[in-house]
Amino acid sequence: MPTIHLVSAAPGDTVPGHELADPDRPQYPGLLERPDVAAWLDALGYGPDNPDELVYLVSDDDPTAIPSGFAHLSLTL
Repeated sequence: MPTIHLVSAAPGDTVPGHELADPDRPQYPGLLERPDVAAWLDALGYGPDNPDELVYLVSDDDPTAIPSGFAHLSLTL
């Protein structure tokens, strides 16, 4: 079971991984429909109406890959 991390960022921040809106990002079917993920994204204000909120998908089992001070949600799929 892979562990992934969703990391909140702003334009210009350096975060490993792929932005969720990137069509070339790794695919995890059903990820955005999970109630815990949907609630977290909603609390951040993530969506097409807020271009200043980015969320990166970091598919690394090492939580040290998450930059210090960035809000994140870790999930085991």
